[in-house]
Amino acid sequence: MTTPRERSFVQPVQGTLPWARVMVGLLLCLLGLSAHSSDTTKPAPAPRVFRVGMSQVCFRNVNRNDAKAAYRVFLENSGRRFGHIFRAEPEVFDDTLTFEAALQQTPMQLAVMDAWQFLTMDIHGIMKPYFSVMENGKVGRKYLILIRRDSGFKTLADLRGKAMVELETASANVAKVWLDTRLLSEKLGTQRTFFDSVQVVAKPSAAVLPVFFGAKPACLVDESSFNVMKELNPQVGQALEAVAVSDTLADVVVCLREDDWKPEQFKSDTLQSLTELHLDPIGQQICTLFKVDRMVPFQETQLDTIRKLRAEYELLRKGDLP
Repeated sequence: MTTPRERSFVQPVQGTLPWARVMVGLLLCLLGLSAHSSDTTKPAPAPRVFRVGMSQVCFRNVNRNDAKAAYRVFLENSGRRFGHIFRAEPEVFDDTLTFEAALQQTPMQLAVMDAWQFLTMDIHGIMKPYFSVMENGKVGRKYLILIRRDSGFKTLADLRGKAMVELETASANVAKVWLDTRLLSEKLGTQRTFFDSVQVVAKPSAAVLPVFFGAKPACLVDESSFNVMKELNPQVGQALEAVAVSDTLADVVVCLREDDWKPEQFKSDTLQSLTELHLDPIGQQICTLFKVDRMVPFQETQLDTIRKLRAEYELLRKGDLP
């Protein structure tokens, strides 16, 4: 039996129990906050990767590092404008077979190639062309074999055994195939056997002026480059004429992957960014670098003439083989 003095001693001890519970609760809360704050110090997840494949033949005479950097900055900046954070990784491919294998094995959101490559690659189930490029107000190119009007040459056959200068264009594959097809159709062989030599140059002036001054018999250039030379020097247009002219042949095509876009709006936003490329300050740098006006919506009919050229070339090449 406890005395009143003992009871008065026990009661204060009992009264402290609720405070002990409060202190324990506060301690647990602090531990929870500490754990939460430690979580925030964890590194953020790596941003998703936006892979871009580019064919070297699409930007002859352009430094590949400059081309990669231009696309990387444009895509990442335009992506942020729509709320998409990613790391763009452009890669340049030197040959068609390697590019095709990479597209089949590694998911790429964007691919830039020439039309001839697109037709020859087995990628049509995964990649679809959405854009062509416009240059000097035109989509596609015409190719010309130029000679001096007073040279005495009248036909392509008259150039057998002569030297030729070839401008290295953005679609060099198409230019070479067109000329070989033209030669084969006239039973003149191919460039390798028909001309004494073929010198490839990087600038229109280096192709056109030697013919203008009579140092070279002929040159292969695209019509746009010839028009630029005529604007700079009208005498060039008066002195030179074309002995062979191609149809307008599709140039560069820009393809997007058909699937693997998360969220789906990501693809729509990318399409809008590419459509407005020429309006974006960074996009304008790409246009200047690649010497194009803008990207325009791809139309299937743009490939008609190059499909015709490919069919004719394959038929004539087989006939030319021993």
